[in-house]
Amino acid sequence: MKNLSFFIFSALLSCGLIYSAAAFDLPSSFSYSHTAELKPIPNSFQIAKSTFLPDRFEDLGLSDYDTLGNDYNIGNCDDYPLTSCPAGSLCQACPFNARRYRSYSCKVPYTFVNGKCTCPQGVTLSNPNDRCLKYCDSTCIQKSCTPSTNQTDCTNGTQSCDNGCGQNTRQCCVACTDKITSKPANATYTYSDCYDGSNKRIQTGWKCNSGFHQKGSACEKDCNNTPCSGFTLSSCPSGYTCEKCTKTATDCTTSGTYYKLIGCPTGQLDLNNYWCNGALKCWLK
Repeated sequence: MKNLSFFIFSALLSCGLIYSAAAFDLPSSFSYSHTAELKPIPNSFQIAKSTFLPDRFEDLGLSDYDTLGNDYNIGNCDDYPLTSCPAGSLCQACPFNARRYRSYSCKVPYTFVNGKCTCPQGVTLSNPNDRCLKYCDSTCIQKSCTPSTNQTDCTNGTQSCDNGCGQNTRQCCVACTDKITSKPANATYTYSDCYDGSNKRIQTGWKCNSGFHQKGSACEKDCNNTPCSGFTLSSCPSGYTCEKCTKTATDCTTSGTYYKLIGCPTGQLDLNNYWCNGALKCWLK
């Protein structure tokens, strides 16, 4: 190093970069003398060079540094068996290989069992009013159920029923159903309004069609109306000849038989045959 400094100083002096004392207006009494002597550079002199290390450990041949033996002064990844972090897990990467993991806990609502994160026991949505409050993956793990309110204004009254949550504590309408389901020939159903939580029309009876009337449980064809006008006698007098008429309604009901005289007793003469006065007059012959 001492030889190098002397070499640089001698080179500067020979190039005129170091001036004599006169060039710097030094006192005349100041004197300086030096004899430049250049010596050859020893063969042992070498100029230093820079060496750059590689950016990756793999380039140093240490790509398997996590598998080094226990005698090396760093750890390994034996306690990191996973190649990815499972769903629901909280994982820690191996400090010697970022592609190796171990699970140490779980995200809510998973539970940590035997080193794995699993969903809690699921619940079944079995009632009509069940609603899931919390899922784990696709499994419902918490639910709620709100009971249905009682029904009112029921046509047929109420009865106990399921409240939508598996309890028989609700009052529900008795269902509206048809009162009759069959009818005779030549008849038509009759209907009534009914409410059992919704408005309905139910069959409640039947009636005979026009031209028919009810007789027992059947519909009978109507009869001709026979009022028996002109038939004023309730019985035919002895010895007279009479015409009779049975008074009949359209429903074929009768209300008695009535008579009117049309001939004289035996041995008497019907004067109508002679006088044509429109009234029966009987005389002895």
